[in-house]
Amino acid sequence: MDSNMPRHKVRVFAAVALVLTAAAYLLVRNQPAAPLATVEKLSIALPDVPHAALLHIAAEQGYFAAQGLDLTIVPVTHGKVAMEQLRQGKADLAAMADVVFLLSVMRGEPFGVAASVLSTSYEHAVVARRDRDIAAPRDLAGKRVGVSFGTSGEYFLWAFLIRNKLAPESVTLVDLPPDQIAPALAKGSIDATATWSPNLADAQAALGKNAVVFTEANVYTLSFLVGGRRDFLQAHSPAIERLLRALLKAEQFSREHPDEALNLVAKRLKVEGKTLQPTWKSFNFRVDLKQSQLITLEDQASWAMARGYVARRPVPNCLPHLYLDALLAVQPERVSVVH
Repeated sequence: MDSNMPRHKVRVFAAVALVLTAAAYLLVRNQPAAPLATVEKLSIALPDVPHAALLHIAAEQGYFAAQGLDLTIVPVTHGKVAMEQLRQGKADLAAMADVVFLLSVMRGEPFGVAASVLSTSYEHAVVARRDRDIAAPRDLAGKRVGVSFGTSGEYFLWAFLIRNKLAPESVTLVDLPPDQIAPALAKGSIDATATWSPNLADAQAALGKNAVVFTEANVYTLSFLVGGRRDFLQAHSPAIERLLRALLKAEQFSREHPDEALNLVAKRLKVEGKTLQPTWKSFNFRVDLKQSQLITLEDQASWAMARGYVARRPVPNCLPHLYLDALLAVQPERVSVVH
C-alpha cells in the first residue's frame, strides 16, 4: 500500500478488509458439512430400557447417519440378552449394564467397553407385597424375591440386603425375565422383586395399594455401557469414533431438551412418558470412561464369585477390557481412567 496514502483512507481499506473477512467466515461456517467420504456399517443389540436413552435418541434424531454410520439396531429386552446377541455374533456391539459386562470378563470372554452412556445411583428399588407381612427391609428374610439372574437387579438386591444387615442367603431368589416380574408379583408366586425402570412402575401398578417400595441411595451406582469384541473395536476404531460423536450429540440434546428427550425415549420404548418420570431425573446421561466405574467392576467381581457365577480367584484387572482409544481421540477429557 502506498505509504503516502492519507490515514483516513488506510482506515477505510482496513475496515472493508475486516468486513470481507468476517463475511467470508460466516459464509463458510454456514455451509452444510461436506458428506463423509465413506459409510461405515455397524450393528448393535439395543435394549428397550431408558438407560440406553442416548442410543435411542441418536437413532431417532439421525445422529448416527449424520456421522456416516449405517447402523442396524437389533432390539432386545435387556442388557443380558444384548450380550448374548454379541456373544453369538449376531451384533457387532451391545449396550448393557456393568454387571452383565463384568460377568463376561470373569468368564474370560474377549469383550471390551468403548464408553459408558449413563450412570445412576437411585434407579433400582425393591417392590414387595404388603399382604406378605413386609413393612420394612428386614421383613424380606425368608421371602421369595424375583430377580433376573446375572443382571444389575440381582446385584442391587445383594448390595441392598447387606446395607440393611440381612444375609443374602436369607432370601430365596427366583430367576425371572424382566417382563415376567410384574405378573409373578401380582399372582403372588413371589413376595417381592428387585428391578429397574420401567419394570418398577409395572410392579407397583400390578400391586396398587398393596405395594411397598424400598430404595437405598448410593448402594450401587450403575453404569450402562457400550461394548463389543476387543479385536473388533480396535479394527474398527474410525467407526467407533463416529458412534461416540453421535452419542455426544445425543447427550447434548438430552441436556438442552430434557422433556423432549424423555418423550422421545418413551415413544421408542412404547411406554407413557409419566412411566419414566420418577427415575428420569436421577439419570446422568454422559459419555465417558471413569476410574470409579473400574472400581465398581472390581466390587462386582467379588459378588460374582460369592454367587458362584465364576470360580473364586484373585479379582481380575478390568483395565485391559476398557477400549480407551476411541474416546481419547474424540474427547480425551472424558477419560479419567488411570492408564
